[in-house]
Amino acid sequence: MSSMTAHNTETVTQSSEDHTLSLPIRAQDLADLLEAQLIGNPDLPLSNIGSIEDGCPETLTFIRSQNFATHWPDSKCRVALVSQGIDVPGHDPDTRALIIVKDADEALVMILNAVNPKRKRPPAGIHPSAVIDPTATIDPTAAIGPGCSIGARASIGARAVLMPNVTIGANASIGQQTILEPGVVIEDRCSVGDRCHFGANCVVGTDGFGFLPPTDDRPAIKVPQIGIVEIGNDVEMGACVTVDRAKLGATTIGDRTKIDNQVHVAHNCVIGTDTLICGRTTLGGSVTIGDFAMIGGAVVLNDQSSVGKHARVAGGAVILDSVPDGETYAGIPGMPARQALLNYASFRELSTFSRQVEKRLKKLEAAQQHNNQHDA
Repeated sequence: MSSMTAHNTETVTQSSEDHTLSLPIRAQDLADLLEAQLIGNPDLPLSNIGSIEDGCPETLTFIRSQNFATHWPDSKCRVALVSQGIDVPGHDPDTRALIIVKDADEALVMILNAVNPKRKRPPAGIHPSAVIDPTATIDPTAAIGPGCSIGARASIGARAVLMPNVTIGANASIGQQTILEPGVVIEDRCSVGDRCHFGANCVVGTDGFGFLPPTDDRPAIKVPQIGIVEIGNDVEMGACVTVDRAKLGATTIGDRTKIDNQVHVAHNCVIGTDTLICGRTTLGGSVTIGDFAMIGGAVVLNDQSSVGKHARVAGGAVILDSVPDGETYAGIPGMPARQALLNYASFRELSTFSRQVEKRLKKLEAAQQHNNQHDA
């Protein structure tokens, strides 16, 4: 048995291209492609991939933890990818099969990549309906879909793909192999690195929210946002993400960072490398997030707050100040997760505690009145 190394990843990907790895497939054939150990019936057919709770007899599922393994006896699935070291109870090798891999999650990702039908992309070249400024530079291998608009002196890298109705502003640049889904807008002077993937209707480089507050003598005054946005390589953003340009300097997003749907990144934010930001999170102005941080869904990061390297913020938290390196914060306002959980536990008992206090106060008041009458 051997783990799925980087070499194995290339093998599986290549297999998908020459149809060696396709569904349906026998359990033993899949184990051979993964260079993994099979425990059980080698002839079981696999026609789809699904969860251990909802799968059918021909579903390939996965067991990533001991908790998942407890569902195996009741699962209708007959074949599972299993991470090394996990004990799977109730396994019948005559009627079912386990494929033992180093990491079931990674193995599953590799299989999904191999069998992924992928979206249809426009061919290399420029669609006749696209509007291209004559000073723009477009690599001949790039694909420019219907209705796209590319501004003056913009540049589009090799094998980049612009799906329908993408807008690229003047002096903006798009790196090699970057894919922009329908409706994406990259505003003037902003740059996007290589191999990025932005979901539909993302907007990069819109004005930051900058105003001098109104007074009794005048209305609010807009502060010009003359900075840019710089996005590194291998960055992915879901649908409807908004990244504001800086007032001065640059709003930056580091290499390999992944941002979920409907996230707002305000002006002058600095996001490090390999960071994960879940959906509906809001970053205020000049927020700093370190490398390898993980931000849960619907988090609010206050203006000029910071999240350190390898730090984590639980979903729904509101960070007013800073999260130190490596720490996990939760709650409103954000605080160390252990403290937040203890506070939450206390809050759940607050109504019961209040009723108990009220009853005891009434008893004390009654006792006091009785003593006063007795003394009189």
